[in-house]
Amino acid sequence: MSAPSRTADTGMRLGYALLGYMLGVALIITLLPFNFRRPDEWRMMLGGDPVDVVANVLLFIPLGFFYRLAQPARRRSALWVLALGALVSGAIETAQLFEAVRNASPLDVAANAIGAWLGALAADRVASGGKAGGRLVGWLVLELPLMGLVYLLVPLLWIDALSPAAQAARGAMAPLLGAFGALLLGGMQRHYFAPAGTSVPHRTAAFASLWFIAGAFPALAARPGNVVIGALGAGALCWWYGRRAPGAPASNRRFEASLLKLAAPFYAAYLVLVAIAPLRDGIAAWTLYTGFPDAASAQIEIVRLLELVAAFTLVGYMVAEFGGRALPRYRDAVPRLLAWAAALACALEVLWGFRAGHGASLARGGLVAAAALYGGWLYYLQREHVVRLLAEAEPQPQTQT
Repeated sequence: MSAPSRTADTGMRLGYALLGYMLGVALIITLLPFNFRRPDEWRMMLGGDPVDVVANVLLFIPLGFFYRLAQPARRRSALWVLALGALVSGAIETAQLFEAVRNASPLDVAANAIGAWLGALAADRVASGGKAGGRLVGWLVLELPLMGLVYLLVPLLWIDALSPAAQAARGAMAPLLGAFGALLLGGMQRHYFAPAGTSVPHRTAAFASLWFIAGAFPALAARPGNVVIGALGAGALCWWYGRRAPGAPASNRRFEASLLKLAAPFYAAYLVLVAIAPLRDGIAAWTLYTGFPDAASAQIEIVRLLELVAAFTLVGYMVAEFGGRALPRYRDAVPRLLAWAAALACALEVLWGFRAGHGASLARGGLVAAAALYGGWLYYLQREHVVRLLAEAEPQPQTQT
């Protein structure tokens, strides 16, 4: 098998894995609380709020982008992604007809389809400029493993924006995620983009602001000021750190491990808030359920569960990133991933066992641990793709004829 075809194969697997992850989050965002029944009358909205239209466009941009990453551009035009986006959105809107608290709208279908099309165009644009001056400049197509972590933060910001603003701890969660992502982007600017001459601090800072908006857009209607302030803060932090002079490169891991250690306390603080916030609803005697408690069917609990799944997916990705050079294969990293996932899941369930009316759940603990394993798998898919990209970029030996 030739190198280009192997590169396409690794990119396809990575693209489909990320697409499935993003699609799953999008389905929960659009179909919560999954209370389907035949309605007494059909509800259809022909118009829509401008903020909702923008939100629907933004929601499908990652789906179009990652679908294009999975499907080589030579196969079909971007118009195919427009049609596919309309088809997926039409299926979602049809399901919303049977959802008691949702209203279907053809305008949403059009906005979602345009979002998927824009995502495909963005992927094509990046692919067409994938190499310049003999260097790979594919940071938008996941040349850097840390960039995959930045992308995985987007659905976590989506979920945070869906949570009730009345929860006191919520005010700090999005800024913590924004600071975590902004430091990663600023560090990549400082140590990678600037030495390669592929970007300047203010452009990476603008990308950081847009990245935050893409993640926090579900809160635009209810909390527009928070979204704007968060975007400006992410951009400012990225610019501040990205404009500093690069440090001496590390011998093995270059800058990734040290940068992740620098940013990780923000994510750790976010995890602590996620764990303790539900305890504000009340504390009772410790209880344990084998499955999910009945209270887990409430919409706010579905959002909390989804947040845990997304948060632990990032934990697995980060654990794999820290050990990626020492453990080059996913199967070698599974014991390490399992140890971290089990320890954190157990700590969470021990704490949540005191929640009044809820208690600990073996099923929930198993689900979030599986999410961490999935996050580690995503890292190794990306790592394999990076290895193929770098091998393809190396000069090939000349054969004599």
